[in-house]
Amino acid sequence: MYPTLPSLNTRRQLIRWWGWLLLCTVVLACIIAARYFAVANIESSPSLLLFRSVMLISHFALLSSLLLSPVLIVIVLIPRAKVALPIGAGWVTLILCGLLVDTQVFHLYRFHINAGVLNLLFGGAALETFVFPPGMYVQAGALLLGVLAVVSVLAWLAWRYVCSGPSRRSTAGWIVAAVSICTVTFHGVHVWADAVANDAIVEQTEVLPFRYAATAKRMLRRFGIEVRPRQELNAARDDGEGLAYPLKPLECPIQSSVPNIIFIMVDSWRFDAVGSEVTPNVNAFAPRTMRFQNHYSGGNATRIGVFSLFYSIPGTYWHRILAEQQPPVFIQELQRRDYEIEVLRSAPLYSPEFDRTIFAAVPNVRMRSDGQRPFQWDRDLTTDFKQFLEERNGDKPFFAFLFYDSPHSFDMPPNYDTPFKPNGPRVNYLDLHGLKDARPFINRYLNSVHYVDSLIGEALRDIEKHGLLENSIVVITGDHGQEFNDTKQEYWGHGSNFARYQTGVPLMIYAPDLDPGVRTHRTSHFDVVPTLMQKYFGCDAPMRNYSVGTSLFVEGGREVLLMSEYADFAIVQPNLMAVVREHGMDILNPQNVELQDVDLPPQAIATALEQKRRFYGTAKREGE
Repeated sequence: MYPTLPSLNTRRQLIRWWGWLLLCTVVLACIIAARYFAVANIESSPSLLLFRSVMLISHFALLSSLLLSPVLIVIVLIPRAKVALPIGAGWVTLILCGLLVDTQVFHLYRFHINAGVLNLLFGGAALETFVFPPGMYVQAGALLLGVLAVVSVLAWLAWRYVCSGPSRRSTAGWIVAAVSICTVTFHGVHVWADAVANDAIVEQTEVLPFRYAATAKRMLRRFGIEVRPRQELNAARDDGEGLAYPLKPLECPIQSSVPNIIFIMVDSWRFDAVGSEVTPNVNAFAPRTMRFQNHYSGGNATRIGVFSLFYSIPGTYWHRILAEQQPPVFIQELQRRDYEIEVLRSAPLYSPEFDRTIFAAVPNVRMRSDGQRPFQWDRDLTTDFKQFLEERNGDKPFFAFLFYDSPHSFDMPPNYDTPFKPNGPRVNYLDLHGLKDARPFINRYLNSVHYVDSLIGEALRDIEKHGLLENSIVVITGDHGQEFNDTKQEYWGHGSNFARYQTGVPLMIYAPDLDPGVRTHRTSHFDVVPTLMQKYFGCDAPMRNYSVGTSLFVEGGREVLLMSEYADFAIVQPNLMAVVREHGMDILNPQNVELQDVDLPPQAIATALEQKRRFYGTAKREGE
C-alpha cells in the first residue's frame, strides 16, 4: 500500500516526489554512462575526470528533466499516487534501459543509436535485420526486470520520504544549486576549450548521447578575442546544396553486343575469409578470375558498402542521393541499353533504402526473400536466380544482383555440416565485450560464409550450365568486413572503425576476355563501375564526371580513400587514417591506434575535400 496524504496536498507532494525521482534517475544515468568511457579512447587525467563528472551531472540532469516531463504532466492532471508512482517507475525504467542499450551499441560500434539505426529498427525490417538468439532475449528481459525492481524500490522510498514529514527545502535547494554550478561550469569550460582548440576537453562530450555543449566562437570574435578557425575538414562535414551527379551527361555509344553482368555480394565478408576450407566453391572458380587482393569497400557498413560499389562516389552523398532518389549512372546505362534487371537481395531491399536509391528507377523490383531466417532468405534468392535464368528473355542482356546475408547474422541451417569446430551458438551481442575465447564465435562466422559459398557454387554452376560464361561478367565481392577484436581494442563486428578488418573485402572478376591472375595493388569499390563503364560500355567520358575511382587495372592513384560510416567519415591512406568527427580529427595507424603529433598531409586533405564536394551543385558552379 502507498502512504496517503490529504487530497489537497497530494499534487504538491507528488511534485516533490517527482523531483526526488529525477535525482535518482540522474544518479543512475551517470552510473550507467560510465560504461561509455570503458571503451572510449580519450584522455583521463585528474582534471579531465573532474570535468567529466561535472559534464555527466549537467548533461543527464537536463536530459532526464526533459525525458521525465511526461510524468510531471500526469501528476498535474491525475494527482493520485497509485497512478503516478507506477507510471513514473515504468517510464524511468524505459529511459535507463534505453541508455543501457545505447552503451552496448557504443561498446560494439563506437557510435550511439542514431537515425540510421532507428530507421533499421522501425523501417519495417527490424526482425530481418537484427537476428538474435533466444538467450539474448532472456538476458534482456532479466535486465529489464532488474532495472524495474531497482527503480520501483527507489520510487517507493522517495514517496515514503516525501510523506514522512514537511518539505525539506534546504536539502532540495542545495541539490539544485550543485546541479546549477555543474551546468555553468561544464558549459563555461567547454566554451573556453572550443575556442582555444583544447581537444582533450572537447572530445569528452563526443561520448555522450544527445550531446550538446555550448560554444561561443562567433560572440568571442565579436569582442576581438582570438579563437581557433574551424578545421577545414570538419567544416566539410556539412553537405553542399543540390546534387550534381554526374557532373555532365554521359554519352556512351550503344554497341550491338554487350555482356551480361552479374554482381554476387556477400554481407560482412572480410578480405581473408576465403580459400579452399572457407569458400571451396569460390576458390575453385577463382583461377578463372582476376583477383584483387588489396581491395577495400567504400565504408564499414552495408549501406555505404553497397552504395560505393554502385555509385562509385563516397557514402557522404548518401542522404542527398536518397532525398533526390537519384539512381546511379551504372543502372541508368543498363536501362538505356535495355538490360533485363533482376535484383535478388536476401534481406529486405528497403532497409537500407536501396529501393529508393540504387534501384529507384527499376520497376517492379523484388523487395524481399521468403523465409524466417537469413539462411532461408539466401536459399530463396538462389532458387529465384535459378528460375530467372530459366525463364529470362534470351534476346536481351541481363544484369543480376545477388546479395547474400547469412554471415551478417552468423546464420546457417540447423543441421548444416560445419567444417569449423567448435561451432559457437548464435551470437549474443551482450556477451562480446571482454570475451576471452572468441574461437567458437569466429568459427560460426566462417561456417556461415561456408554455407553461403555452397549457394554461390550453385549459382555459378547454373550460370555455366546455361552457357552464360561465354558472354558474362561476374563480380564477386563483399559489402564490408567483420572484426573479431583483431586490434585488441574491443571492436567486434563492423560499423565502428576504418581498419582493414572492417573495410577490406574480397574482389574477383570474371570476364571472357580477361586474363586470370592476381593483382596486389590497392583498389576499392569506387573503381568497379568506372572499369565496367569504360571497358565494356565504351564510355570515354572522364571517370571523374561520375566517380572518384579509376580503372581497376591501373596501379597507383589511390593514396586517399574517402570512406564513411553512419556518423563520421575517414581519409584512409595506406599507412595512416584520419577520422573526422564533430570535435575535430583523430589520426590513427592501420591498426586503429591513435597517433600523437602526426599531421595529415595537406594533399590528402585537399583530395578528400574535393571528392566530398565534387558532386554538389555549388562545387560544379565554382568549377565552371
